[in-house]
Amino acid sequence: MTDLANVSIDGLAQTGKGLGDWAQFGQQGWSLLDGDLCLPVATLNWPALQRNLAWMARFATQSQALLAPHGKTAMTPELFRAQQAAGAWGMTLATVPQVQSAARAGLQRILLANPLVGRTEQRQVAALIAAGLEFYCLVDDAAQLPTLQQCMADAGVRLNLLLELGVPGGRCGVRGEAAALKLAAQIRHYPALQLCGVEFYEGMVKGDETALRQFIRDCYQTTLALHQAGWLQPTPTGQLLVSGAGSANYDLVADEFQQSTLSQQGFALVLRPGCYALHDSGIYQDAQLQVLARSPQACLVPGALEDALQLWGYVLSRPEPGLAIIGLGKRDVAFDAGLPQPQLWYRRGMTAPVAVGPGWLASKIMDQHLQLQLPADTDLVVGDMLAFSASHPCLTLDKWRQLAVLDADFVVRRVLATEF
Repeated sequence: MTDLANVSIDGLAQTGKGLGDWAQFGQQGWSLLDGDLCLPVATLNWPALQRNLAWMARFATQSQALLAPHGKTAMTPELFRAQQAAGAWGMTLATVPQVQSAARAGLQRILLANPLVGRTEQRQVAALIAAGLEFYCLVDDAAQLPTLQQCMADAGVRLNLLLELGVPGGRCGVRGEAAALKLAAQIRHYPALQLCGVEFYEGMVKGDETALRQFIRDCYQTTLALHQAGWLQPTPTGQLLVSGAGSANYDLVADEFQQSTLSQQGFALVLRPGCYALHDSGIYQDAQLQVLARSPQACLVPGALEDALQLWGYVLSRPEPGLAIIGLGKRDVAFDAGLPQPQLWYRRGMTAPVAVGPGWLASKIMDQHLQLQLPADTDLVVGDMLAFSASHPCLTLDKWRQLAVLDADFVVRRVLATEF
């Protein structure tokens, strides 16, 4: 993280969207309202983000679960460290380069939520394990086992595995208990591999809450069957693991775990939500409202998840009375789960930004432009600034090499590098 006390641009662009003059930054920061940054810019509300971290940590504690947030959402080392400081047990990542990034950030326990495939990837992970990283990855196919065994044995390390259970027609994961038992029995023939538990992702289930709960219960039943067959071995800290939950159904995963007997059998539940840290005002806000409607446990946690990400852009053109063209497009913000929508408006000379009026609605997005429909008599001119909320933060954040932390006075005094 770059701040006023340490103006280092290692890992950060010297110029580009969302940045200003670094010499000025080192002296007084960048004032968004004075036009010190090139727009568009992606800004973070750091206090809101910290409240989100505390909320999920509290939920996990109340649910007697461990938290391994999915780092793919923001791929920001400073956020990794903040999640660890907030009590996360570990970090989840999706690829080996992402694992490398988290390890460089100082994380010492990482779960790769994928099979470890590829000779270079396997060698890099073996080196990390040899250097002291507590590492877990997934397995769903016996074809993986010989090369994993050879690589880990050559490095003199053991690889912790979680057997992945999948959904018919979905992504990775064995289909059914019989296939899980067969694979677990095969893993025992490879001394450099240790099967420590089970992993699943309930987000691939097509159906209602009943279908989700049934899949989760089936996964827990298979986990128990693997344990009773003697195929699972404890982690380096003496636990057996079962892991599930994305950002939408973590409450169901936790609730069904509490209703099972797995905790009495020595299992720890590891939850892996990712988007909660920044949250949004779209699909994840809708999902969180569903969580609160069905989960007494979630309702006991003080506060609420908040949208901590905003995108700011200039009004570039007012070509028609009811239309404004904004300098914000597909290169800058997610559009797969709804278009970004305006929240705040600012014109030079105003004391502070104000909420937008009724009837302001984004209607179309292009590579670098967004069409904003307005009441015909709206007082909006070229050069005005608008702040937008977005849905699905994963696909906004990967469009940015850096994120600007916007303080309450609308001055940027910290810049966080991303490592997508």
